[in-house]
Amino acid sequence: MLTRCFIPLLLLVAPFIAGQSHGRDLAQGLTDQGPSAALQNHDQRYGLWSGIGLMKNAIGQSCNAVLLDTRDRQNKAVGPAYVLTSGHCVYFSYGTAAINQAIEANITFNYFHDTPAQHRSFLIKKAHWSSMVGTDLAILELDTSLAALVAKGIVPLKLAAHQQAGEREVINVGSPSGFREKGLRMSACKETATNSFVEHPGVFPGATKNRCQDLQYGSSGSPMLDRRTNEITGIVSKVAAVIKKDILSNCQNTSACEAAKFNYSYPANDLHHCFVDGRFLNNTLNCQLKSVELVLEEPWKLNPYVHLQQGATGLSVRPTWNIRFSILDPFYRFKSVRDVKECRFPNGYYSAVASAEGYINQEIGPALGPHVLCIIGIQSRSEPLTPALLHNVFTHAVFLTAPTPAPQISLNYNVNWDDQHTDFTQHYFYVDTSQGALCQDIDDVRYAFANGSATYEISQLPITLCSYARNSAGQPSAVRTDVIEISRYLPTTQMLEPSASLR
Repeated sequence: MLTRCFIPLLLLVAPFIAGQSHGRDLAQGLTDQGPSAALQNHDQRYGLWSGIGLMKNAIGQSCNAVLLDTRDRQNKAVGPAYVLTSGHCVYFSYGTAAINQAIEANITFNYFHDTPAQHRSFLIKKAHWSSMVGTDLAILELDTSLAALVAKGIVPLKLAAHQQAGEREVINVGSPSGFREKGLRMSACKETATNSFVEHPGVFPGATKNRCQDLQYGSSGSPMLDRRTNEITGIVSKVAAVIKKDILSNCQNTSACEAAKFNYSYPANDLHHCFVDGRFLNNTLNCQLKSVELVLEEPWKLNPYVHLQQGATGLSVRPTWNIRFSILDPFYRFKSVRDVKECRFPNGYYSAVASAEGYINQEIGPALGPHVLCIIGIQSRSEPLTPALLHNVFTHAVFLTAPTPAPQISLNYNVNWDDQHTDFTQHYFYVDTSQGALCQDIDDVRYAFANGSATYEISQLPITLCSYARNSAGQPSAVRTDVIEISRYLPTTQMLEPSASLR
């Protein structure tokens, strides 16, 4: 049994059959981002979603999962039954992927609140693969065959053939907590890609985001479905209802607050390569999913934003990755890219490094914007980086911003900021009169919006001026520290090193 199973944070689920739903509006008129609807199936109206189930482990913690359609080209169910869920529902460990793990759990299909007598529960046999390495997905095998489930009227769902680049109309079908009706609910919304940079911690680059309503605790693992084809576009990982509690209570970062309004899911379309003749195989030419254990040293210090600094000579100083880690494989390779999709391309990776030297400190930039670090473990220095192997790549993204704008201090100690030569348009500051004051991170409640200028009397000096700024997207600069002292002629501004505690 796994040591950390079914963490009940942010879980969800959903299914349907593609062949019978092309051209239909499966949401049946539900409005985009409108309230969810409880599904009543006494007339078999929603039987196509009978394969979306509630999954529970040995101590009663729950997630959602969806039965996969792995039938062959003759539409014959020849292998075991497999369900797709979130990786964190099985093993909650950032940077870890596990293969062939025992699990004590069961899943209940036909999970409609108005037909409890028709609920059908089955044991889960093993976790073939669960991952929190650049994605949040898991494949589990049931202790029964797909043919047996189909014979009982439980309908499996197909994976979407490809990941859509633009906006997509989707629905979520799952069993979120907090509702009187204990069963499947449906909500409708649009789904878009997050691309390389994701502002909310714990969300990998490459996720998709949506604003479907009423996704709650217990929704993880539920599928996002194409509104017309009923194919699985992704599996829910994090939901806005939970993220808001993490961020919005003390949120000054405009873009982070915006990020907290979304639910996040991960596409699984590439997993169809892992099913051969109805069986899951993780070691074929096109499917090389493996155990991964990449442990970051002090992961809480990984900031989503890094900043250029103004050097003593006036030139910009670039930040570095400064990431220490251990990895299960004897060697690793890495590269830095602007688009997370490039992590799965073999070109550009540095030569193999022995895993005992798990430290990456290359400079980031100089281009402003998102940057992604890709790390892949390998068994030998000469092991080829095949497209299948690169599905195991670890990814971490940051957003690089310009140097913090300097305050403008006039002869009468009037403080202002010049917005004409910088991307930053919003400035926040506070002053500290204590000797040797150190400026704090941007979460400090003393920071106030600089709505105009501020003037200080000579009797108030010296003071420490702490400031940072945001661009039009709400992305923050580094914290800046300036000491304003009394001068006979011009105000002397002593520039100190920016705070090391950045956001």
